[in-house]
Order: sequence, then structure tokens, then C-alpha cells
Amino acid sequence: MQRNVSLDVLKLTLAVIVVISHAGVLWGYSDLGYQLTVQGLFRIVVPIFMMVSGYFFISVIRSRSLMTWLKKVVAMYVFWMLVYAYFWIDVPALTPYELLKVLRVAVMGYHHLWFLSALIGAAIMLYALRHLSLKALFGLALSLYAMGMFFIYAGHYHLFAGTPLDALFNEIWFYRNFLFFGFPFFCTGYLLRQWETNRRDSESRHYYRRFYAIWSLLGALLLLGESYLNYVGLEGLPAFDMYLSLLVFCPGLFLWVSSMHVPGDSTSLAYYATALYFIHPLFISLFEALSYRQGNTLALLALASSLAAVVLLKGSRKRLGFAFGG
Repeated sequence: MQRNVSLDVLKLTLAVIVVISHAGVLWGYSDLGYQLTVQGLFRIVVPIFMMVSGYFFISVIRSRSLMTWLKKVVAMYVFWMLVYAYFWIDVPALTPYELLKVLRVAVMGYHHLWFLSALIGAAIMLYALRHLSLKALFGLALSLYAMGMFFIYAGHYHLFAGTPLDALFNEIWFYRNFLFFGFPFFCTGYLLRQWETNRRDSESRHYYRRFYAIWSLLGALLLLGESYLNYVGLEGLPAFDMYLSLLVFCPGLFLWVSSMHVPGDSTSLAYYATALYFIHPLFISLFEALSYRQGNTLALLALASSLAAVVLLKGSRKRLGFAFGG
């Protein structure tokens, strides 16, 4: 099976970044370094995962096979939610509030599994809107992301301090979902695929690759700058899932890597990336239970253990294909 190996290498790299980010690499070592990486540059992971999924979703739209795609992704979501059930099914008191909290996690996803929940919602939404023009889809994606950006910045900077809106805007689930986060990047991936399809074959691929590289570099600098400004403005280590500069950096990086177009069979790399993403919180929780705190040591232990587990599970990939997107 011919794949674009460069994209699978990117996905594996991003999966490694997820592991060390969740384990708190640089925590307690350098506050500024932590802010510019874990809370800055490393925030590209989920947006690019969403874009890659949207990029290949064009085949689902063309073949009208949404239900087949949904069965596959929903099966992954249910499996991993059950794997992590111990961590999120916790009802200290049988009150409507506590039950609603559990229901919200069940629908929106535990910890890192919110990605799958947002992916499912974004895909359904794009499929329903597939007959809109590309300009309309772009405008909608941009508008929804702008709304999410407003919510997160209003919450962090307490623009509505003392009101219920302040509490609402500081709830992660309110903006980190399929509508304000998932759809904008998923749709961006789809639009980039459409743009590549409509581009003239005679245009120089080498020229575009250099353009994408410059685009990526400028986007990275913007992301570092935005992260630093928030670090100074909030006088601490603010956790921002959404940055304005992600709209610049992520598409540029994706196009640059995709334009390398190294054909080959990289299904193993794709498996490692997916498995690493889903399994790593188990090892982070294990080492935290053994009194390891967030930081470089935990990041190294979690990454090494997760990689070892992924390699050992490779033999079961056929039987557990539904769990790893196989």
C-alpha cells in the first residue's frame, strides 16, 4: 500500500510530542521553556491530526461512505473510553450534577480522547455541509474558530470577571470541542486537499515546497510570540489550546511535509503513532502512582514505556485493528 511516508513520520513525531507534553517535560526546569514548548509550539499536535483526517476525508465524501467511516471511528472511541473507564467513571454522590458530569465526559471524551469525540462531530458536520462552496466552508470554519478564540481569551483574561460567563469561558469543554476546535481544522484539511486537487499540475512542486517552508517558519515564530505575550500578560503559565497563530503555522507545516511526498508502505509508522497517542496516559498514571512528578524524568519514563508497549502490541494489531484505526 502506497502512502505518503512523510505524513506518517510527522504523525509519529507529533505522537511523541503528545507523550512528553502530557508528562510535563521541562516542568520545574524552565518556566519560559515550558511555556514556549508545551504551552506553545507543541499545541500544533491536535490541529494537525485534525487536518490530516480532514485531508483524507475527501474519499469518504466522494464515495458517500460516512456510515462505514463512522463505525470505524466510533468503535475506536468506545473501546478506548472503556479502557480508561476507571479514570472517568467516578460518581462520589448520586446527584444530578455528578451524573451530568459523567455523561459529559462520556460524550466529549476523557482526557486525550476528546480528539476522537471532536473528530466524529467535525466529520458529521462537514459531511452535512459538503454541498456548500469552498469559500462558504472556509468562512464558516474561520468564524467558528474566531468564536472559540474569543471564549478562551475572554476566560483567561477574565473579561467578564464576576459574572457566570467568566466561569463558563474558563471551562475547557466549552471551546475545546468539535464545533469551535475540531471542525475548523478538520475542514481546513479538507479544503487544502481540494485546493491541491484543483491546482495546475504544471506548477513547480519545488517552488511550492520552499514557499511552504517559509510559511511554516513564519507561523512558528508567530506562535512563539503569541505564547510569550500570554506568558507575560498573565504572569504565569497559561494553558491555551487555541492560538490565532495556529491558523498560520499548522497549514504551512502540513503542506510543507505533505509536499515532500515520499511514497512507500508506512502503515507501521501510522500504527505506532496512533497506538502511542492512545496508550501513553496509562503509563503516565502508573508512574505518577509511583510518586514520579511531572517533569523530564516522568516524560522519559512514560515515552520509553509507551514505546515498548506499542512494539509488544504490534503482533496483536490485526485482532485489535479497530482500536488503532487498522
